[in-house]
Amino acid sequence: MSFPIRTVLIYSGHTSAEVLGPYFENIAKRLEMFTYLNVFRKKIGREPWQVKKATGEELTKALSSENPQETLLVIPAGQSTHLDMVFTTAQITFLKEKFFQKGGRVYVNCGSAYWVSQERIYDDLCLEQPEKPKRMRKPSKLPLFEGTAIGPLCRFPAVKYKVGFFSDAVKVTNGSDVCTIFLSGGGSFILPEKPGQKLRVLLRYPRKELERHQKTGEEWKAWENAAILTSVGKGAALMSMFHSYYGPQDIDTERYERVFPDSGTNWREIHERLTPTDQRMHFVMKSMLLPLEDFAFDSEATFSTQDR
Repeated sequence: MSFPIRTVLIYSGHTSAEVLGPYFENIAKRLEMFTYLNVFRKKIGREPWQVKKATGEELTKALSSENPQETLLVIPAGQSTHLDMVFTTAQITFLKEKFFQKGGRVYVNCGSAYWVSQERIYDDLCLEQPEKPKRMRKPSKLPLFEGTAIGPLCRFPAVKYKVGFFSDAVKVTNGSDVCTIFLSGGGSFILPEKPGQKLRVLLRYPRKELERHQKTGEEWKAWENAAILTSVGKGAALMSMFHSYYGPQDIDTERYERVFPDSGTNWREIHERLTPTDQRMHFVMKSMLLPLEDFAFDSEATFSTQDR
């Protein structure tokens, strides 16, 4: 049995903590995205969502006042180590035992998707390794996905820029439609061999995209999964590696070239290649959010090769 999503609650960071948690711009873009998507819901005859936001300090109380089965928690992208820092043990326990076990759903992307994967593997320069890129492996405090999140797909090992990835406009496909979406630090999801939860791959990187980013034939299977849907308790998690809410209008080519020199990113090409917002949002609704809303996860968790 599936339940409609009536409330979208966007986590807006722990405002009293030393770090916010998610990136501020990603919080704003999530609010913008779900407000925009409500237009599509009306067109297909579904009730529009109530789009709300709550700080980390208010999150438990805010979720407790909603019906978990009809609520989608959105955790915007942010550095996974920052999310580790701000979420308390009590908040994580609440999400596990009181939200997902009662049918709550969550949408995470990029950094927050790494954060909720059982293991994250990342080759990057970051606060923990500021001098040279090396492989970082970490277990999750909130393992919603039993597999591994690995990245970045767009490697940029230049020490000068102090970051191990570049941004790109990358194609993803649901098997029939193709959309070009903004990727910045994202990678892929490696599925466990014998999962104890239901899993469905929603979007994959086409093989030509993987080849463009120097992935060989042996790596195609491991790196192809761009967005997945997985059962969590009686609820579910929608996980993606890209930023679906960034469109051509968000890429200020001249400014970015000036502010981010030597970054390895071709901002002009990204601006030209990204799928226009209206088409991209239709793709996201059809390929990601409707499957999340309509797929029934409340039966005993099993793995379907068809879903895989």
